Amino acid sequence: MRTETLTFCALCGAYCAAKATVEDGRIVKWEQDKQSGFHYLPCPSFKGRFNAEISENPDRLKYPLRRTGARGEGKWQRISWDEALDTIADKLTEIKETYGPEYFAAGVGEPKHFEFVWLQRFCSAFGSPNIRTPLAL
Repeated sequence: MRTETLTFCALCGAYCAAKATVEDGRIVKWEQDKQSGFHYLPCPSFKGRFNAEISENPDRLKYPLRRTGARGEGKWQRISWDEALDTIADKLTEIKETYGPEYFAAGVGEPKHFEFVWLQRFCSAFGSPNIRTPLAL
């Protein structure tokens, strides 16, 4: 089945309007959405290759993994989302109890959506003032 979906490109902060043609769960065409009236800029990503390469890349992570070998060996085991979240929560609790909340620091590259607000709130709730973004001066 082939469907067209109006969406936005998230490869940069411009959030250009786009139209994705999807067939059997795969992006087969990616183009600018010029009819919606939303912002768009001609750029290489609208040639479709970048968005398709990201979504179809065989190395793209699609579920949580736990390293089973030594660092750099490339040995991984698939785990559930619940196990991954519990592992992260346990590690954050250990850091906070052992070293204090200020030991934790977070950074985000080019915020595109609500990552900065979410991360800022997370650090505040955790008790850490240590957050860095390109927007922070």
